[in-house]
Amino acid sequence: MDPQALANLSPQQQQMLMQRMQQEVEQARLQEFVQNVTEKCHKKCAGTSGSQLDKREQGCYSMCMDRYADTVKVVTQALQARNDR
Repeated sequence: MDPQALANLSPQQQQMLMQRMQQEVEQARLQEFVQNVTEKCHKKCAGTSGSQLDKREQGCYSMCMDRYADTVKVVTQALQARNDR
């Protein structure tokens, strides 16, 4: 956005724009995370069962996704605690 156009916005409009930008960044990060997890879990879990996952592969995917979610939670909490100091 043009800096002059940004200066012409009211403080409330500027805040709304910043919130919108933050939401878009968070959405992009989430999409990237999901893509990375899917790729990594696919490499780890997908075998030669064809176009459908067998029970072992399904279980592997589930555990893999859960581990990634747990890891993100722990890292996020640690970063938040670090920032709160």
